[in-house]
Amino acid sequence: MLKVIPLANTFAIIDLIAHSLFHIWVSIAPNSYEWAMNVFVAGLHLEVTGFDTSLSHILIGVVLEAIAFWILGAAIALIYNRLARS
Repeated sequence: MLKVIPLANTFAIIDLIAHSLFHIWVSIAPNSYEWAMNVFVAGLHLEVTGFDTSLSHILIGVVLEAIAFWILGAAIALIYNRLARS
């Protein structure tokens, strides 16, 4: 049985760290970020703009994505626990 809250918190913390690292990458080397996204995500043509590096966009994105990953972690734990009982 998985503990729901700890797994959800782990997902959210991993996302907070990864999201922050991606924003640091965008601010330091936007051209290499664009190139990597174009290579690894088929059909995506990404262009970094001023909006992508604005503080309000970063903060709102970090909070919303952390919430989404917390919910994802909780859902995975709940589904796993339900299937493990069956």
